[in-house]
Amino acid sequence: MEDTFVFEEFQTVPVVPLNDMSPYMQLAEGGQLNFPIPGEEFNFVRLDLSRAIIRNPAHTFFIQLTEDALAGAGFAAGDIAIVDRLAGPRNRDVVIVYLEGEFTIRRLILREEAPVLESDESTIEIEPDTEFSVWGVVKDVIRI
Repeated sequence: MEDTFVFEEFQTVPVVPLNDMSPYMQLAEGGQLNFPIPGEEFNFVRLDLSRAIIRNPAHTFFIQLTEDALAGAGFAAGDIAIVDRLAGPRNRDVVIVYLEGEFTIRRLILREEAPVLESDESTIEIEPDTEFSVWGVVKDVIRI
């Protein structure tokens, strides 16, 4: 059985300005902040991280990586890649590609003669008759 992620409803979280941080602030059991000094007030907001990290919501999807092909570059199995299908791939971008009937993550090297896909262990030059397409550019990764 594959791991599936269950996303809870938005939670209200404290937003504490950096200059207001105190060494006396602690996380209590259950993950809630303890504010031991009475009278301190902090803003509590509903925080949607997807708004901060996704530029093109209608063209963005998340992929849980299942291989360590780019572990040396920080993309390990189990991580969640944030993929933008609207972004045009540029030289040295990390991309999700459809290659010979399978999806994979690779670094794209654009050369005049033919594009090249790099992983930690191999390099694949894309020949004209190769079944190949870029499905999206990896914009960020969430470590799980």
